Amino acid sequence: MPNKALTILIADEQHLQRLHIEKMLNQLGYYRIVPVQTLEEVQILTAIPAEPFDVLIINAGLMAHPYGPQLHVHHVLVYEHLDLGAPAGVTPAVRVRLPGVPDIVNLEHFIDIVDPSEAAQGLRVLPWLRELSRVPVARV
Repeated sequence: MPNKALTILIADEQHLQRLHIEKMLNQLGYYRIVPVQTLEEVQILTAIPAEPFDVLIINAGLMAHPYGPQLHVHHVLVYEHLDLGAPAGVTPAVRVRLPGVPDIVNLEHFIDIVDPSEAAQGLRVLPWLRELSRVPVARV
């Protein structure tokens, strides 16, 4: 069961992209979501270290800032991220970078790390490992 108190901040310049991510999170049972359009809005909302957001889902284009934003959040998902270097100014407990836009599977796996369900408390299988196990083995 999802943690109903989990606070999520979505940052993307494109309204439809923010809306799409918010709807996918709603399908996963999360509703305390704040969508924003600019890095300035993200900085304002994450400026108070005493009350950080649990999750920040942000387009890498907004993270391309010469000084690197100082963000107070617990967990970050940066998408459309082509450079595998660490985002400046962000030191969350969980940091995930995706090369493209997140889909429902990516979000579900990320949220499962951030907010694990009681059923998933045991051994966690990574998605790529699960796919690898489905591929038939060629015998020599």
